[in-house]
Amino acid sequence: MHHPMPNLRLLRLLSLGFLAACDRGAASKPSAAAESPGGTVVISTPAEPDNLMPPITTAQAGKQVEDLVYQHLADVGPALNTTGDAGFTPSLALRWDWAADSLSIAFHLDSSAHWHDGRAVRAPDVAFTFALYTDPKTASPAATQLTNVDSVTVRDSLTAVVWYKRRMPTQFFDVVMQMFILPSHLLATTDRSTLASSPLATQPVGSGPFRVVRWIPAQVLELAADTTGGRRRAQLDRVVFTNAPDPVTAFTRVAAGEADVFEAVRPDKVAEVAKNPQLRLIVAPSLEYSYLGFNLLDPVTGKPHPIFGDRNVRRALTMATDRRSIVANIFDTLAVQARGPFTSAQSVADSALKPLPYNVDSANALLTAAGWVRGPDSLRRRNGKVFGFSILVTSTSVARMRAAVLLQEQFRLVGADVKIDATDFGAWLSRSKARKYDTLVGQWGQDAGPSNVRDSWMSAGAGKDGNNYSDYRSTAFDAQVDSGLAASETRVMKAHFAAAWHIIAEDAPAIWLAEPRRVMAVQSRIEVTGIRPDAWWAGIARWQIPAAKRIARDLPAPVAAR
Repeated sequence: MHHPMPNLRLLRLLSLGFLAACDRGAASKPSAAAESPGGTVVISTPAEPDNLMPPITTAQAGKQVEDLVYQHLADVGPALNTTGDAGFTPSLALRWDWAADSLSIAFHLDSSAHWHDGRAVRAPDVAFTFALYTDPKTASPAATQLTNVDSVTVRDSLTAVVWYKRRMPTQFFDVVMQMFILPSHLLATTDRSTLASSPLATQPVGSGPFRVVRWIPAQVLELAADTTGGRRRAQLDRVVFTNAPDPVTAFTRVAAGEADVFEAVRPDKVAEVAKNPQLRLIVAPSLEYSYLGFNLLDPVTGKPHPIFGDRNVRRALTMATDRRSIVANIFDTLAVQARGPFTSAQSVADSALKPLPYNVDSANALLTAAGWVRGPDSLRRRNGKVFGFSILVTSTSVARMRAAVLLQEQFRLVGADVKIDATDFGAWLSRSKARKYDTLVGQWGQDAGPSNVRDSWMSAGAGKDGNNYSDYRSTAFDAQVDSGLAASETRVMKAHFAAAWHIIAEDAPAIWLAEPRRVMAVQSRIEVTGIRPDAWWAGIARWQIPAAKRIARDLPAPVAAR
């Protein structure tokens, strides 16, 4: 299937120009015209949170809300440094002290910090949070990234001490960025195996700049600036997430002025945004990659998948995939080809890694050698069974749907009978977790740290409770990642990760497709600051709307669901 391509020259000029504008905007000071807090930012999105319970939230839509409602002990800086604590900014902890042997860090909390219900935030909340995240009953995906923490103790009411098993370059990052601090007085008696049904999963009580005031599923989720005490007040009065049935509708609402922000502008809509005087285009790096994941387990029996349990079949389909053309067809110049389960913005990225080459002849030879013989109808069969499988994809993503169609066409050329299994995101997520699929088109949003690969691709993340949806298990890969994470020198860490990336590329549990840039449409009355590659929404509390530019929805009246 052919899809119309946008003007390449125009897109290159736009992407370069707007990247520069974004850099200037991120560094600029807030306007003097915004003399007082106020205003509403309406974010139009086709996605919805799975829940608002940080230890078990997997959907990015949920993490966006949690970043505004809860607090980390400290926040990573715009350079996304993950080694030591350079560049980190205080959040719930105003300062921290390292022990002489670096095996403990004492975090000194903001004495004025309060939960949204008025209770003070104290050091026992930090100790409770660590226990909750790491309890096997919780089954938190973040638990695999906290394995180097031995314990968290309370020195006094405002000092929590984190004790480590060993020194690691990322030990500070792993603690402060993997846990949102939670209210122990509201969760202490909650069954940790059923957190998703806890009242706080839909009506969270955090200590961050915003609090949830209403959530009508599939319609609207509204946040209001919290004023119960202690923290710096957000510059906005409200942030409203309005749910659209699909990405096209979500974008149309912003283009029509009904909403303020859309985070995923398609390449063919870039010129439309550029011509609209009410909109501004922001293009920035992201920490996301898209991929086609193979299910290495049979979704019925739980045994090795009859097709994808074979490494050579996975390698053959990888070599049958023209990733360069797929990236160009879907993203034009607003993405680069992914090399593995990492992005180029990460410190452990390996720009020298050579993925399996695009070579249809080699792909056909591997499939034939694996016993899949081509018949008169061009389809391959083995022992009378057709070489057929499905691609699970969420219908709410135009990019993923297009990727599925292109992959279907390319796999057909090597004799595969491929069906597209399109569903809504909720069903996609539940089936991915339950491993009820053959292949899936996914997009993984990472944080800046190297340890997030533990849950997404290591053996620790396999099984029904982890996010290693392919159930890929490799002791060699695990060993190299573990050695990299334990390394005391950055050079050694990178060398181990380079070896790990080579192993997983050769094993081909997935076909890594693209690293898309973040392309956002934002109403021009909004002054945007603090966009980070790992979380464009992290700085929303500092976004401003000058008083002279405020419109009707910036007034404190409730925003109706649209």
